[in-house]
Amino acid sequence: MLPSQAMWRLNFRFQRPNGMTGLFIIWLGQMISGIASSITAVALPIWIFSITDSGTAVGLLEFFYFGSYLLVVLFAGIIIDRSDRKTMMLMYDFLSLSALAVLLVLQTAGVLEVWHLYIAAVFQGVGLAFQSPSYLAAITTMVPRKQYVRANGLMSLLDDIPGIFGPLLAGIAYLILGLSGILAINLIAFVVSIGFLLFVEIPAAPQTLEGQLSHRIFLSEAIYGIKYIFQRPGLLGLQMIFFTGNLFSGIALSVAALYPMILLRTGNSTEILGAVQSGGALAAVVAGIFLTTWGGLKRPARAIILGWIISNLLGITLLGVGQTLLIWLIAIVINSIFDPIVNVAMDALLQSKTPPDLQGRVFSASDFIAQAMIPFTPLLAGYFGDRIFEPAMSTGGALVNTFGWLVGTGPGSGFGLLILMCGIGGTLVGVAGYLTSSIRNVDQLLPDFQRVPPPIGMVRRMPIPENEEEPVK
Repeated sequence: MLPSQAMWRLNFRFQRPNGMTGLFIIWLGQMISGIASSITAVALPIWIFSITDSGTAVGLLEFFYFGSYLLVVLFAGIIIDRSDRKTMMLMYDFLSLSALAVLLVLQTAGVLEVWHLYIAAVFQGVGLAFQSPSYLAAITTMVPRKQYVRANGLMSLLDDIPGIFGPLLAGIAYLILGLSGILAINLIAFVVSIGFLLFVEIPAAPQTLEGQLSHRIFLSEAIYGIKYIFQRPGLLGLQMIFFTGNLFSGIALSVAALYPMILLRTGNSTEILGAVQSGGALAAVVAGIFLTTWGGLKRPARAIILGWIISNLLGITLLGVGQTLLIWLIAIVINSIFDPIVNVAMDALLQSKTPPDLQGRVFSASDFIAQAMIPFTPLLAGYFGDRIFEPAMSTGGALVNTFGWLVGTGPGSGFGLLILMCGIGGTLVGVAGYLTSSIRNVDQLLPDFQRVPPPIGMVRRMPIPENEEEPVK
């Protein structure tokens, strides 16, 4: 071998993509699987309803999916902080891939039953408990702090773009390919997604003093993220905005309130309902693209609070008052534009304030608190809408004289009033947060984490340190 050849081989080393380039490659793989999964997410309820003719049977699919997620997410945070980031990011893809493979075999054999889908939903819900916190935690190690908003904006598109294409493609795919074909496409998409993820380099989370001090017995660590949030009043205040605000918005935007309102007001027009859904998804995509290209949120706490206020006051409130497609589109666009802004701002805030080796538990706790009421919101929406508001807003009802001039009367007006009330409630939650200095200024009160390695031989079993907060002058 010539010396020049040996030198060329020595210097040539393949380097896996990292940074924003690596994150984009991961994003591309997740987008492929996300669109395929959104098609499946529409096709499975159609299949269940065609077999059972039961709305409850369809609702149970979401219950098992989201219920399993909430049961596991706090424990998932511990494993994420103790394990390799890439392995944890692969967890959802592998569990979903396994579940889809089993469903495809059962469907091909002609023995697929509804309860099989419930078990698959549990597997995917468990996988989601690992996916969301691990991806958010990985951003901290892959991109510099000034790129957090841009990176989170890019990842927010993974929720919104599939929301546009999934419903549009699902009907056609179900007619042409059937459930077996849709499952097969989703299976291939997950293989592609896994390949893209394996191709990228994801740095390990740096070890910090606070992270090392947090290691305890497993059950104690499970609630460490919740303790971390509760010991920081401003951060806890933001989480309570999400907790309470999601209760109101979850009721207003649930399939048990928004769908009946539109269908009852339009004579069961699925075309108008689809237009409202697509309009909201498209608006969220535009906001996500804006955040990805702009990438600047100097005061994320205020962006969160003002986002809640505007999306509820001008979005959900108007949605309840509206009685035409144009008003509904304006309302859903306003609401959907601020949804990614609020979520991206919260993610960026936690990423900048939380040590990387604590982020798995903190993000898991944040998700748990923010979404704890979501499984119950469709039940509450259905109860209040069917039992209280619709009868009260029907001809001769108890609330017709008071609110009829605002939301109209007759079918759908009761659900409209319910949505209006939820919009007012969500607005008041945001206003209360803005009037509280420790919440409004939490991004300045809490110091950013410092990448300081722990001292050698440090004692681990110590109380969780609290950040001292100084008032903003």
